[in-house]
Amino acid sequence: MRTGDTPVAATAPGAPCDLSVVIVNWNTATLLAACLDSLPAAGAGLELEVLVVDNASRDGSAAMARARYPAVTLIEAGANLGFAGGNNLALPRCRGAFVLLLNPDTVCPPGSLARLVGFARGKPRLGAAGPLLLDADGSPTITWGWFPHPRHHWLGLLDPARRLGGRFWGERVVHVPTRDEPSRRVDYVAGACLLAPREALARVGPLDERFFLYFEETDWCRRARDAGLEVWCAEAEVVHLEGRAAATVSEFSLRQFQHSYRLFLRKHHGRGRELETRLAQACEYGLKSALRRLAALRGGPAGKANRALARQYGTRARLQFVDRLDPRPPA
Repeated sequence: MRTGDTPVAATAPGAPCDLSVVIVNWNTATLLAACLDSLPAAGAGLELEVLVVDNASRDGSAAMARARYPAVTLIEAGANLGFAGGNNLALPRCRGAFVLLLNPDTVCPPGSLARLVGFARGKPRLGAAGPLLLDADGSPTITWGWFPHPRHHWLGLLDPARRLGGRFWGERVVHVPTRDEPSRRVDYVAGACLLAPREALARVGPLDERFFLYFEETDWCRRARDAGLEVWCAEAEVVHLEGRAAATVSEFSLRQFQHSYRLFLRKHHGRGRELETRLAQACEYGLKSALRRLAALRGGPAGKANRALARQYGTRARLQFVDRLDPRPPA
């Protein structure tokens, strides 16, 4: 197989391989190319295949992938199926002993995927594993988290700046590790780079397509844990240019996030937990919005950022009082 201009160990058609990399793309042609270019060195020593699912992009992504990466399996969905639907379209065609769900806004450093697969091979009860995710400047970004609970938002209300230490105060839905944290078992890993053994996928099943975007990986990891499997954050690193792939749907994102959040809570805990969590979010984000507005009054270079965050937190707080969100996915 050849990705771009760099050779990768070939596999015969239909033959098993070490790793299947699945990338769901929507209007991110430039990011997708950078991601694909990084894969050969990232998976050095592995027999791998790459499958790109294009969710009816309008920026020429599919044509670019077909012309520049002829060895990549291109699947044109014909519509925007979201993250779960796009991945599920590719999973039956994967031949790897391991399957990696990878965002197009990631860049995999040399050896990173080989290390991730090596780690996974040493975990016989593995459901999923993910690397430490880094921002473009090398700073750790959201990598894993705890399964959602109302207390996470009450903690956000009591400690909005996250100044208090210790596990109790630090436990939130999302977690940004330090670079020196060892590998550890976690509740879920971010779907930007999620590795699962083929056997685990067969046991747990595909992603739940009711989650168009957000919480699909959290739901899958919860189902894996319920099936007796483990989820780990591994000692490997991948760059996630977080938010860039989602930037074109930012106005849609807030409603979709809350829609998926509620779906997760109802599915695993019932309507009561959903309502309790909405109340906690309204309090947390209402306070954060007020604090940011006060900070913006001081002016200075941070004034504009504080005003923007105040609006975002205010929107999150107000959405808790809207029963039917009905997010409309971008075409």
